[in-house]
Amino acid sequence: MSKGIDTRSKIIMQSARLFNRVGYHACALSDIMKATGLKKGGIYNHFSNKDEIAEAAFDYNFNLIKKTLQERLFRETDPREKIEAILDTYAHLERLPEFEAGCPIFNTAVDASNTHPKLKEKAKQAINHLKTYIIKKIEEGMEQGIFQSTADKEAVATMMLMTMEGALVMSRVSDDRCIAVAVEGIKSYLNVNLYQ
Repeated sequence: MSKGIDTRSKIIMQSARLFNRVGYHACALSDIMKATGLKKGGIYNHFSNKDEIAEAAFDYNFNLIKKTLQERLFRETDPREKIEAILDTYAHLERLPEFEAGCPIFNTAVDASNTHPKLKEKAKQAINHLKTYIIKKIEEGMEQGIFQSTADKEAVATMMLMTMEGALVMSRVSDDRCIAVAVEGIKSYLNVNLYQ
């Protein structure tokens, strides 16, 4: 039983990196076989088709992002520091080997937007989850009187996510300066629109 679980996990982990790097459509079963060292039958003992692998791989990647954020924010107590920890985590996301090809949420959203409804929906839910997570941190700061009570929580969370995602994309075709500029821009925005 544990061998089966280990093999399934191996398929998911290796596929998660592949799908994030080359996309769902460009990733062939032969690529997954090569990455895992398994034959077709060995993979299909655990999954019915490539769709199932892709969905499990997305869940794995998203759970890793959530875990990375939670571990980073666990060290902070001040709401302002928590917001800036979210920025810091995003700014260094590509340093994690699993995300060397960028944010899997954005990559999946682009790759599957017109061709794979289930993956598109997963990406949409992930974005909404992250936005809700940021909004909760903003609400904590409002309750403590650290953030402006009239701040538009939805707008702040949306702006943070869209700016950091865009910076991650630009950094792949340009340089790391894009991320630094994005972080500074968001901090300036927060100084005016959120912080007291």
